[in-house]
Amino acid sequence: MLAVLATKIRSNGEGSVATVINKPYEGFLISEPVVGRGMVIFRDPNGRRMVTTAVRRILTTEERRLMYVETENSVYRLAILDSPAHPVTIASSGAR
Repeated sequence: MLAVLATKIRSNGEGSVATVINKPYEGFLISEPVVGRGMVIFRDPNGRRMVTTAVRRILTTEERRLMYVETENSVYRLAILDSPAHPVTIASSGAR
């Protein structure tokens, strides 16, 4: 699981829904983005998540600490964080 700071830096296409650009979202990626699949960022311990359209292209730096992810509708800058600002706790269902 990767702690990330995701910032939407562009919306693609005409007639796209108005969204806030350059607003950072801190959360967790279960795995690195994959071309052809939607990217899911879990934004808080209560299960709220952001799901993108299919990923078209991924650009990374040599250290892989910064990624640019282009989806069908947007472009995101993902900065990999050393540690999250809010610790994650995994709830137990209690079933055995």
